[in-house]
Amino acid sequence: MEREELRRRVIDGVEAEIELFGGCSERSSVARMPGVVASVSPATPERSIFNSVLAAGAAPLAAALDELDAIYREAGIRAWTVWVPDHDREAATLLAGRGHVLDGAPRSMALDLDDLRPVPLPDGVDLVAGGLATIGPINDRAYGIEGAGWAAVMDAEPGVEADAALALAAGEPVACAAVLGRGDDACVTAVATLPGHRGRGLAGGLVSGLLAAAAGRGARTASLQASRAGAPVYERLGFADVGFIELWERREG
Repeated sequence: MEREELRRRVIDGVEAEIELFGGCSERSSVARMPGVVASVSPATPERSIFNSVLAAGAAPLAAALDELDAIYREAGIRAWTVWVPDHDREAATLLAGRGHVLDGAPRSMALDLDDLRPVPLPDGVDLVAGGLATIGPINDRAYGIEGAGWAAVMDAEPGVEADAALALAAGEPVACAAVLGRGDDACVTAVATLPGHRGRGLAGGLVSGLLAAAAGRGARTASLQASRAGAPVYERLGFADVGFIELWERREG
C-alpha cells in the first residue's frame, strides 16, 4: 500500500481514538463541528490527551477554536490538545499564536497486515480477552498516573468497534492493549506493561495477537502513534514510520 494512504490511515486512527475517549464513559462526549472532532472528558480535566481535537486543516480549526475553548471551559477542563499532522504547518502556526504549546510529536507508524511479523508471548503468560474498562487501571499503573486517568475515562463500553486483550502472569493482569476498527484499518491504542514485567515481549505479543485477529476479521492495515520508547516494539512487528503527528496543548493556569 502507498505511503500516503498509510499516512491517511494513521490520521483516521487518531479520530477513532478521539471517539473512544469521548464515548466510553457516560460523563464524556464527542463534539463535532465542520471538519473538526473533539473528545470532552470532564472526569479528567487536567489530562489533555483525553480532551483531544483533530481538524481536517487549518481553516476548519481556525473557525472552531473559539467554540472549542468555550466547550472545554464550560466542562471545567483545564488542559486540551490538538493533534496536527506533520504536513500542516499552517495549523501549527495558528495554535502557537493562540497560546498552545508543542507537547510532543509521536511517530506515525503503519503496517500492511500481510507483512505482520508474529511475536509470541513468553512462556507462562496467557492472552485473554478483556473489555476496555479492564485496561484503564493497567494503563494508569503502568504510566504512574495518580488520580483521574485512563480508568476514569474508560468505565463503559464505547460506541466504536474495539477489541482489547490482557496478558496474565500467574493469573494477574500485567499488560494490555487494544485495537480500534476504522474501515479496514486496525488502530492500536492503550498499550501498557506494568513495571517489573517490561522487557519480556508482552506488549509485542499482545499487539501481534490482536492484529492477527483483526486480519482474520478483514483488516488490511494497522496504524498507531508511537513514543520513542515504544517504537522498537512495533518495528519488530513490521511497522514503519510514515511521518509524525504533533500535540499542541492548551493548559489553563
